[in-house]
Amino acid sequence: MIGVSRNVFDRRFRLRGNGREFTLANLPMRKYLFILLAFLLSGCSTKPSDVPELYPCQVVVLNGTTPIADADVIFGLTSETSMCSMSGRTNSSGVAVIWTSRLNWRGNGAPAGDYIVTIAKPPQFEGELSLAEVQALNAEELDKYSTEQQRKFEALPREVPDALSEFGISPYRMTISKGGENRLEIDVSTFKVPERNNTRRR
Repeated sequence: MIGVSRNVFDRRFRLRGNGREFTLANLPMRKYLFILLAFLLSGCSTKPSDVPELYPCQVVVLNGTTPIADADVIFGLTSETSMCSMSGRTNSSGVAVIWTSRLNWRGNGAPAGDYIVTIAKPPQFEGELSLAEVQALNAEELDKYSTEQQRKFEALPREVPDALSEFGISPYRMTISKGGENRLEIDVSTFKVPERNNTRRR
């Protein structure tokens, strides 16, 4: 069984199902919906005929020499993979194994091609009211609570800069090929937010 929950203050979808948990952060709504749909429909079935051959690949996410766990790694779509979703989540060693999803099918690896790689890891957020407590608030109290929770969330430190979740900003690229190494190591400590985005949260 698959469950979906939305935390309105930390802008996260947390999906649980088939023994997996997947969190998305700071993504445009169109991208949210696409990956959400791919996750909900993922499962065991026959590989669709329009999915290209997949090649195993990994992305390693570090902060200096320290692995970053539980970061979501998402590949940008190409013309050949426009109907697929390619993503993975880092383990305790900072390694994300990439999977490709299409309709209700999910396979290990990614099709050959050149990809933009994005990374997202929202900070852990605590101290929220329960749903029942929020529903008991009047309009003025809810507005005050929402503003304060948002302020607290924005002030939390980030292991991964928010800007790296955006395809238009992330500088990381990966080429997947048959027989290639198909492994990318990313050190987020070297990332600098572009000047035009220097007002965004780093």
